[in-house]
Amino acid sequence: MIDDCPKCHGTGIVKEKDGSVHTCWDCLQRGKFDVHSENVPDSKIRV
Repeated sequence: MIDDCPKCHGTGIVKEKDGSVHTCWDCLQRGKFDVHSENVPDSKIRV
């Protein structure tokens, strides 16, 4: 993440004034998200 991002402050999540939350689009555009997480929780979904 970008630690100096003015919108998400390195969390990757932006909280709006109305209480809603969303992905930080600036960090997403800059490619700062790690799409290959090593700690993926088990969803309990079986195919």
